This record gives sequence, C-alpha cells and structure tokens, in this order.
Amino acid sequence: MSPCEDAPSKLRPPTNPVTICSVGGLSAALLASVCCLGPLVFAALGVGIGATGFWAGTAGILKGLLPYRPAFIGLTILLLGIGLYLAYRKPEAARCVPGEVCVQRDTKGGNRTRTWFCIMASLALALVLAPYWLGQ
Repeated sequence: MSPCEDAPSKLRPPTNPVTICSVGGLSAALLASVCCLGPLVFAALGVGIGATGFWAGTAGILKGLLPYRPAFIGLTILLLGIGLYLAYRKPEAARCVPGEVCVQRDTKGGNRTRTWFCIMASLALALVLAPYWLGQ
C-alpha cells in the first residue's frame, strides 16, 4: 500500500447530504423520545425507584428534556423533509460542452440512498410516536 492510499479500515464521515439529514433526523427523534423511553429502558434493566448515584441522576436529566420535545420533533420533521427533497429530487441534467464527450451520471447509488432514507425515516417516526403508543 502506498502512503497516498487510505487504509481500508478507516471510517470516514458521511458526505452524502441525504445520509447526513436522515442521521440528523433520527438523532433528533431519539432526543424527542428519550424523556419517555428512558424510564422504560431503566425499568427493563431493573433500575427502580430506589436507584442511587449515576442512575438516579440520569433519570432526572431525561425527564428534564420533556419541555424540549416539541422542538426536537420539529427538528426531526425539518431534517427528514430536507432529506426527502434531496433523495427524490430530479437529478441535474448532464452539462455537455460541444466537441467533448458527455458523461452521464450514475443513478444506481440513488436507490440505495433512498432505501436507507426510508429505513431511517421509519425509525424516526417510531421514536417520535413511541410516547403516544406507550401511553406516557
């Protein structure tokens, strides 16, 4: 391997704007639902009312996010809306200069991006609606 080549095991941050918006929307949805899902996760782990130390403080912080829930839901909708627009917009036409070879864009990656966007949007929707179907 030459020094100019990247190591195959290096992780690179996503550069696709659709991926960035969908991950951001999923993160905002997680923050919107953590106030209601957090206590449920603690109960599933066996951490009850008598918890002390770190666990008790964390439960209070999670409940403190409840007033910000509408803002996180709005941010989720905004980011997923931008991602939806970017994923399904009409691709730009190839710009050809007379006398040169015109290269067509590869559209195969778009289907995979749209699939991942739909998966992320579905997870975000489930997280945003979780407090309602959990009855909290």
